[in-house]
Amino acid sequence: MPSLPVLMFFLRKPFRNTLREVRAQAPRFGYRVKIFSYERLGRWPLPAGAAVLTDFERLAPWELEMVSVLRQRIGDTGAPVLNDPARFRPRGALLKLLHKEGVNGFDCALPAQGERPARFPVFLRTMAAHRGVIGDLLHSPEEAEAALQAALAAGYPLSDLAFIEYAPLEQEGGVFRKRAGFGIGGEIVPGPTVSDHHWVAKQGVQGAASAADYAADHAELEDWPHRALVARVMALSGMDYGRVDFALTAEGPAVFELNTNPQIRRGVVHPDENRVATNLWIERRLHETFAAIAHRGAGAARADLRGVIGSGGKLKKAAKLP
Repeated sequence: MPSLPVLMFFLRKPFRNTLREVRAQAPRFGYRVKIFSYERLGRWPLPAGAAVLTDFERLAPWELEMVSVLRQRIGDTGAPVLNDPARFRPRGALLKLLHKEGVNGFDCALPAQGERPARFPVFLRTMAAHRGVIGDLLHSPEEAEAALQAALAAGYPLSDLAFIEYAPLEQEGGVFRKRAGFGIGGEIVPGPTVSDHHWVAKQGVQGAASAADYAADHAELEDWPHRALVARVMALSGMDYGRVDFALTAEGPAVFELNTNPQIRRGVVHPDENRVATNLWIERRLHETFAAIAHRGAGAARADLRGVIGSGGKLKKAAKLP
């Protein structure tokens, strides 16, 4: 019996758990998932197959250059490789582009470039990784400057700070709802909606959404109304894989970020049957899309990583680096 095609995911070692459940469920959908960390890829050679490069938000520029070499070697086999680190836009650059292109009505200001907010309220946050908001909303230039100085005194680097204009999020049924959509090699798959009583709706609070909310989420899956928005954000970002997080406002959609290594969990435990059905539908579509990419890489040769991986299975610096 032929072995299942492989889809390799590459990420930072501390964040391997984002795909743990995907790896466990993949054989049910006709493919296998192999997870590798940039810190320790292991001994050459890698398995033959398609690849997804992730976690760019957590990589330094010189690490992105190293991953670019890895991408080229895997791509030389003819297998699909999703995400190009050379085209990655950090959070601040992406938000500015989304505002310029009319996707977002809100903008951001980068203190490292001498910028300060033009409109209020705003909030201060770090840009790299996914560490979230520093403090609460700021309503004046004086509050913004005080927050910036406090962040610098606490050790936050100026180069990683941004003021983000607060988008006037609509409260649907009295709660804030953050939506999401996955871009995977040109395909768009709806993501689960997060509901919270606070405007920073990160993980969500069970019970915040109503049964009517969950029923509405499930009803729109087949003809998801946000598909074009997610596709446009993916195109502007230059990425092939990731999850776009956004919300609805009176001014239109507000896109918060593109996460290149999103957490994907099974959502089979929940008191609302529509929520369970929605999560299972999303899980199935994600696996079907991943499986199609894995099958496109079937028959490819193993990547030649000679000169790319050094002692201890670590990526070597790119030759062009000093």
